[in-house]
Parts: sequence; C-alpha cells; structure tokens
Amino acid sequence: MCSILGPEQGWRRAGVLVLVGMSMALAPGCSMPERGPRRQAFGHDSPVYGGRFVFSAEDDVRTLDPAVGYDSDSWNLEHLIFDTLLAYDDDVQLVPSLASSWEVDERGLVYTFHLRDDVRFHTGRLMVADDVVGSWNRLFDPALASPATDFFGVIQGADAVMEGRADRLSGLVALDPHTVQVTLDHPDSTFPNIVAMMFGAIIPPEVAAELGDRFALTPVGTGPFQVTERAVGEHTLLTAFDDFWQPGLPYLDEVEFLAGYPRSLAFMKLENDEIHEVDRLTSPDYLWLKHNPAWRRQLYEYPAVDTYGELMNTEMPPFDDVWFRRAVSTAINRDKLRKLRNGRLRPTVSWVPPALPGFADWDKLTPEERADFQYQRYDPDLSRECLAKSRYADGLSEPLTYWAVDTEGSLVTAMSIQQDLAAVGIPMELKLVTLSTYFTASGRRKTVPFAYAAWVMDFPHERNFLESRFHCRMISDENSTNDSFYCNPEVDALLDRAARTMDEGQARELYWQAHRIIARDAPYAFEYHSTALSVTQPYVKGFRAHPVYNRDMREAWLDLPEGRPTPDRGGAP
Repeated sequence: MCSILGPEQGWRRAGVLVLVGMSMALAPGCSMPERGPRRQAFGHDSPVYGGRFVFSAEDDVRTLDPAVGYDSDSWNLEHLIFDTLLAYDDDVQLVPSLASSWEVDERGLVYTFHLRDDVRFHTGRLMVADDVVGSWNRLFDPALASPATDFFGVIQGADAVMEGRADRLSGLVALDPHTVQVTLDHPDSTFPNIVAMMFGAIIPPEVAAELGDRFALTPVGTGPFQVTERAVGEHTLLTAFDDFWQPGLPYLDEVEFLAGYPRSLAFMKLENDEIHEVDRLTSPDYLWLKHNPAWRRQLYEYPAVDTYGELMNTEMPPFDDVWFRRAVSTAINRDKLRKLRNGRLRPTVSWVPPALPGFADWDKLTPEERADFQYQRYDPDLSRECLAKSRYADGLSEPLTYWAVDTEGSLVTAMSIQQDLAAVGIPMELKLVTLSTYFTASGRRKTVPFAYAAWVMDFPHERNFLESRFHCRMISDENSTNDSFYCNPEVDALLDRAARTMDEGQARELYWQAHRIIARDAPYAFEYHSTALSVTQPYVKGFRAHPVYNRDMREAWLDLPEGRPTPDRGGAP
C-alpha cells in the first residue's frame, strides 16, 4: 500500500525514513509522480544576456573583504567581485589573469608579474602596479588580523612588518606601472598558488582606506560584478560591471545571494523556480531527487577536494596521550558513516585527498607504510589494544565531550561515533553548538577537546592540507588554523624542507614522510572525502561547479526567451 503524507508535501516526504541520513524506501506499488522543473531551456544556440541568478546558503557570508574571508561561502561571492594576478582554469592549472605573464628566477626567490593595462576597478580607475603593492601590504594591517599572513608571510620583509619594525614589505616593489617584482625570504614552489588565492585579490587601496570597516560590506574590485546592495543576514545583490576586462562577460545582469535558507527550504525554492542552483541537500531531498527522472538529470555530483575527520585537541587530556588518540581513531567505523550518508562519502586513511599527489591508498601501501596508516582505519581490536597502552586503560573520570554543530551531517556523525566508542569502552557525550560558536571556539586554545572537522582545499597542493592543519607555526591562541594544536618538530622540519625545495620529486617525498608521521600520531581521526553536488534549473547554462572556486557563475547565462543577444544593459551600473 502506498503511503503519501499529503499532497502539499509531495512524494519527497513519502516512504519510511529509518534514520536521518539512511535510505528512504517506497512502499510496494508506489509510483514516482513526474513533478519536474517548471521551465525548460529555450534552446538558444549561443549565450544570451540578461536575468538575475539567485542562489542561497544556510548562513550569511562572514565578510566580503578578500583579505579576511576564509570560507567557501565568502569565496563564492568574492570570486565574482574580485580578480587575482593568477587564476585556475577548468583543469585546475594556473593561468594568467590580471597578470598577463610571470616568471621566476633560477633560485626560486624572485617573481616578476607583468600586468594587463586594460583592467579597471568598479570605480572606473585603471589598475596599476601600485595597487598590487598596496593590496598585499594591506594584508599585514594588524587591525584586519588577516589569515593571509600565514601564506604571504614568505615575502621578504614580512617578519619586520608583523613585528612592527617596518610598515611595508621590502620584497614587494612596483618596477613600473605594469610590472611588480616580489622577492621571497626563501624559495617557495607554491607561491604562484598563494598568489591565486582570494587573499591575493587586487583592490583600490584608497577606497579600502576611506571605507575602513565598511569595505567588508561594499567592497570594490575588478571582477565581473559589483556590490550594489548588502543587507547583513538577509541578502547581497551584485550587478554586472560593464567595464569588466574580459570582453563579452558577464552575461547575467545580476546575481543575488540569499542568506539563512535551510537546505529543505532552498530545495523547495528551487522546485518553485525561485532559486537557480543549490549545492546542499537534506538526505530525504537527495534520495527523492535521485529517484525523480525529471530532476535527476539536473544533478551533478563530483569528488570534492576535501577531507573530513575528528579533531582531537592534543593539549587537552585525554587527547594528550597518543595511544588514546589512536584508540579513538581506530574505533570509528568509516564504512558505517558512508552508509548513513547515502554512500556519498569515500572512507579514507589519508589526510591528502585522492585528487592530489600524496594520497594514501590503503590497498597500495607497503607493509611499512601500513604500520603508520593503520591508526586511521576501523579496527576495534587494535582500538582496545591502544586503549590498554594508554594512561586511561582503567577508564576515564568523565565522558569525552564532543562538540557537534546542529546540522544533519554533524549530528549523524556524532551519534555514530558515540556508538562506536561505547563499543570499545569509551563513553562520550554531545555538546550542541551553533556553527559560528564552533568556528570561534575551535581555533581557541584548550577549548574544544573533540569535534567533527574538515579541511577544504585553499589551493590544489598537498602542502595546503598538511602544513595548514599540522604545522606548529599554524598554532595561535585565537583563530588557530591548527585546531588540534598538534606540534611535532620532526614534521615541521619535513614540511619546511618540502616547501623550500624547487625539486618536485624531492618535495613529494618529504611531504609523504610528514604525512606518515601525522597519520601515526593521530591528532585527527581521518574519516572520509566527500562528494560535492550541484542542482541547477534546466535553463541555467555556463554554470560550473569548480574544484577551486566552488559555485562559479562568472560565465553563467539563462537560456530563456527574454534573453538579449547583446549586453545592452540600459544604463545598469
């Protein structure tokens, strides 16, 4: 017999939901109603102009200042407003952007960037080399507390600026209006990747100085769109910049970002043709969509370049004991997590994702390598052995406190881990917090002992995954990127040597050695790599789910009858 909860709720709410995140089954005899998108593509042979592209997220972006924003939602919008000297193509290869070309000397110390001469800011002023110098010096303004200093700190003179002995980077010079020379303290083969981060976006320094804190609300860049309306906690409206330096772009007249839309609401808005794309779904919505032929063809799934796991604060008992951390890591059933999340996870023993060199594939590891990575896979017998070798073999004085964010993925993971740890004799209790509370607290020393965490690629290199999370240099009292507060001088030495060598093969070997030690020390329980998704309206064209830029709508257009063959924006700003 077919059970439908109500016509207004639709088939998506039908069936039996066994557990949040588990499979939803149709009763025998149920058939799939053909409820599909409200509008189809018109069929234009080439891109047309016009329209407003609307997308949403559960939370508002934290900032639009590229010197400060350090999360994927902020970067989604910033990528529309700003440009960097270098960028990534669809194959994740570095290509010229605001810089028409660049070169590095044979020592790997001096980079020279040759700038385009036709780039304008949203104010109308032409960009010149002094703007690059001003933008990158601004990253070291103490008032901003920019995370970018961890990356751009390799520029000569950065230490003097951060220590207050200088007010400008000595290694950053405008040779002429269209040439910038950057001298590094030491060779860094990933510096071009750093330049391509949103932190490296070029802004008009005089506008940032004039606006102060307000620059984070209405920033000015060189990108295809400019900010025309910003209501914090509600929405952000961007309009096309007609003097954008890439001819013919953008196609869209406007892009609107809506804040505070839970996943279920966002998908309803997609069904109602009020939103053009969603990149997160509840488990019931995902399963409904997968079984609906009309919508399934609009779903694009791809491996994300990320790693999820459990941080264990090595400065807080009992996680200051390596054997206890190993006991926890080996108690966690990664395959169960995969099943709970509809098979959209790839269990792993590796902190470096499969898309990058340095990925640890268990089936291809040597016996010696498996001896290190064994602490990153489910093995309850090994877990009990590790627990017996720890200082807590006789039990804990109180249950572990696990910080969980009140979202579907976090709660499903937390409850599963709670069961896994109980099976080996480790009690655990949950502490539910908001996402903003978690972000603030997890970077603060001796605050969060145990929590669900992740690293999503800043740039496509194993250095970004290993150094950012596990180098001692990344530890700070507040806003610590190294949120397990793990510090191993041997690992630091390997990572530093790898970053400074220009020999790619040697660097790969050094990163691999560091990866093995980190896996063995288990400051994190490595769990899985995720599968990202994007669902768009049938008439959305040119939208890309990019490995680096995530939701990339720079070249998006709407294949609708009202589309215009030319920009002809009628005086739109």
